[in-house]
Amino acid sequence: MNDAPAPIPRGLVLLLGSIMAFGPLSIDMYLPSLPTLGEVFGATEARVQLTLSAYLLGLAVGQLIYGPVADRWGRRRPLLFGIALFTIASIGCALATSIDALIALRALQALGGAAGMVMVRAVVRDLFSAQGGARMYSMLMLVMGAAPILAPALGGQVLIWMGWRWIFGALALMGLICFTAVALHLAETLPEGVMRTNRARPVSRVAGDYRRVLTHPQFFFCVLTGASSLAALFAYISASPFVLIDLLGVEPAAYGVWFGLNAAAFIVGSQVNARLLRHRRPEQILPWTVGAFAVATLVMLAVCASPAFGLFSFLCSMAVVLFTVGCTLANTTALALQPFVYEAGAASALLGTMQLSAGAAAGIAVAISYSDSPIPLAVVVAACGIIAFAAFARGQRYLVAELA
Repeated sequence: MNDAPAPIPRGLVLLLGSIMAFGPLSIDMYLPSLPTLGEVFGATEARVQLTLSAYLLGLAVGQLIYGPVADRWGRRRPLLFGIALFTIASIGCALATSIDALIALRALQALGGAAGMVMVRAVVRDLFSAQGGARMYSMLMLVMGAAPILAPALGGQVLIWMGWRWIFGALALMGLICFTAVALHLAETLPEGVMRTNRARPVSRVAGDYRRVLTHPQFFFCVLTGASSLAALFAYISASPFVLIDLLGVEPAAYGVWFGLNAAAFIVGSQVNARLLRHRRPEQILPWTVGAFAVATLVMLAVCASPAFGLFSFLCSMAVVLFTVGCTLANTTALALQPFVYEAGAASALLGTMQLSAGAAAGIAVAISYSDSPIPLAVVVAACGIIAFAAFARGQRYLVAELA
């Protein structure tokens, strides 16, 4: 295992970050084309929205499938299969002739992309200690975090100049490049002995693996803390167009700029965390960042409920929230996976599914409670802060016991 001060290869960060960016890119790049898809295929808005729902469902289900596969057959071969499936499905999306075909192909595209999310986390767990892994996740967020900031603008330009089909063509090209890079430069990271032991176990024990992972105190409380903080980011993504454009009067053309500036706070937080990890272990950093996250969410709630609510106060308070999320997420991810060697793939899959579910729940909570006020968003974000703080406070003693 690598010690924390050891340098992390930038090429590995770029490759793994690009693979993990499949998810946000596949969602955000094609968002500008949704109205166009309705016109091209003569489909209702609800049918077009199913192309997004199918992708999110495939991403959640796919991760649970790949977890046991990663533990039995290693990281490299399932990753190559997933990237190949993602690439082929992206080509299929570009050539789709009906909305039903596009919905089905989006589900297949997600099943391929899910492999990257599971395998990348498992690879990091294989190669690094908890401290080194937290640094690596922080650096991956620099690549991943840029995706949702740049993707909508990039997708819009591709739509204007080349048409909606080329959005999926660009995703296929990215998949092809990543497939080639993995095939040429990424060796298997799961030790052969671990792989042989896992293959000797009956497939029927997969459910038992998931149960053991989920009931492990360090995993459960770290994932609950991290998923709650990530849910605040999802809530902001879901509600930001309504708050910024409808309530605060931001021009639609300028929305991307303000959204990007706030999202950049998340990236800055992850890089500050990477610096802190040069001298501190993740379990030493988390009490401060989780506490700061909880306080920041309550401050944001107070800002949104006060007469001082405005564009500047909202953006500043939300930026602080996202900054603390960036400081927290890599550490909870690394510590959640740290106890597992034989079930690292299952742990990675369960972690990803729980994070995605928490984010989706936060987005739905904001959507169903939306009114002509920023309060519903602020309440959901504050609830995320309280849950994260309570989960970490409850689980910290298990964490200390594990690492003592």
